[in-house]
Formats: sequence, C-alpha cells, structure tokens
Amino acid sequence: MISPESLRRYPLFADMSEEHLKTLAMNASEEIIPEGTQMFGEGDTAEYFNIIVKGEVDIQYLLGDEHRQTVDTLTAGDPLCWSALVDPYKTSAFGTANKETHLIRIKAEAMREMCEKDPMLGYRVMKRIARLLGDRLQNARVQLATLD
Repeated sequence: MISPESLRRYPLFADMSEEHLKTLAMNASEEIIPEGTQMFGEGDTAEYFNIIVKGEVDIQYLLGDEHRQTVDTLTAGDPLCWSALVDPYKTSAFGTANKETHLIRIKAEAMREMCEKDPMLGYRVMKRIARLLGDRLQNARVQLATLD
C-alpha cells in the first residue's frame, strides 16, 4: 500500500475523493525496474495501471521487418499501461525501461471496479485516458513519419 496523498500529485487522481484515493492506495505498491528491463511486450495481459515516479520508459512498436521502433519515451508523471483499463486489457506495444524506473503500480481490476461503481468517476478517468491516447497516437505518427 502507498499513501493516498502520493497519488493526488498526479493529474489523473487530483480531483478524486478521499474514499477513491484510499481504495486505489490500498491496491497500489511501488516497484523499481532496472535499466534495460523489458517491462511488457505487445499482447501481454495488462494487470496493473502504472504511474512513472522517476525514470524513463521507451514505448516501441514492432515493425514488419522485426525491428522495434521507439515511438515515445515516457517520463516522471506519465501513466503507463493504459490498456489495463480498456478491454481486452492487453498491451499494444513494447515497454522498456531505458533508465532505472520507479513506478506506482495499481491493480487494474480494483481501479476498473471503482470506475464501474461510480460512473461519473469512470467517465472522468476514461476522458483523460482518451486524451492521453490521442497525444500518444500523434507522437507515434510523428516518429513513424521520420523513418526512411
């Protein structure tokens, strides 16, 4: 478990009630990922929604020639594994820590249940996830457009 106040620092959780923050905190832990670790691969089951506290994670797509192309680098404060909140709960890319990375890991099932019980909360969370996806899609398009 982590402190509810440590979650409040991140935009996704900033306006959540104390009750919601406590529920998330009880289902959260901290983890340190060593540099160079592949954290997930395309199609893996996403069991945790993460927030990067410190470090960097490269998001990579596998191209037709079996080459991995980095399309985004996530840093402190960024959500990681949004797919843990969206059916079918499978990752859509590869994620590799390019520096030692500290995470807050929240059990996605608990977060999904909380959003189901409070539809307004679920709407606000999914609205932020949709905005995040739009930004990441744009970043990926820019990166892929520069390939020769």
